[in-house]
Amino acid sequence: MLLSYLAIVAYLAAALLLARYFTKDETQHRYQQTTSLLISFAIIAQALGFTNFWSDELSGVVFGLANSASFVAWLIAILLFLSSISKPVHVLGILVYPLTAITLIFSISFPDTTTKVIPMSLASHVFLSITAYALLALAVCQSVLLKIQEQHLHARKINGFINKLPPLQTMERLLFQSLRIGFYLLTLSLATGFIFIDDLFAQHLIHKTVLSLVAWIIFAVLIFGRQLFGWRGKQAITAIQVGFAILVLAYFGSKFVLERLLS
Repeated sequence: MLLSYLAIVAYLAAALLLARYFTKDETQHRYQQTTSLLISFAIIAQALGFTNFWSDELSGVVFGLANSASFVAWLIAILLFLSSISKPVHVLGILVYPLTAITLIFSISFPDTTTKVIPMSLASHVFLSITAYALLALAVCQSVLLKIQEQHLHARKINGFINKLPPLQTMERLLFQSLRIGFYLLTLSLATGFIFIDDLFAQHLIHKTVLSLVAWIIFAVLIFGRQLFGWRGKQAITAIQVGFAILVLAYFGSKFVLERLLS
């Protein structure tokens, strides 16, 4: 429990240092090394708190709503931290790290009560799904910043924050890179789900499957539209956000109803 609290503090401190750099008139990030150390510590501390994920016999994983939210947020933080080493995406930490801290607070305040064990044969499908969600979540965070950047540029309101963001074309390219990889993983996740899951109705998964397919179609149309017609701008940003909202509803919405409302 102590490690989780320390991780929360480290995530929030790193986000504050990033926000300070992007909102102040500083040409260099004086606390870049400190920020990296804080994020590294937070990621490791959160990982050490995942001991309640495994069943008593180690025959599978227990992935309730709180565990899932915490694990997805942790994976997003890792992907962002690793991506920021070679790509100009560390600004996303202003959004990602506080959200990761919030999921940790949620998992501490409302721990899982479910005892349903996901067998190891199905765990690969679950982890594949979660990785897809994490990458698509990064794309959504990028879309939020891209929308803010576009609005400021069109209104010619250039401030220190906008000046420190990568060029608009770079932001769009990074956005669609995350979207494509997340889409490919989501495709594999849906395919393995149909292979491993025997009865969608009996396991109350039909609504989750339908919503996931709707999100998949939205992402597929957007990616092919980008390649064939060069789709971009507000419509693309809205499509990404709507598709991800449906995906969140499919996974976490169904878990919330089954585990918290109907249990």
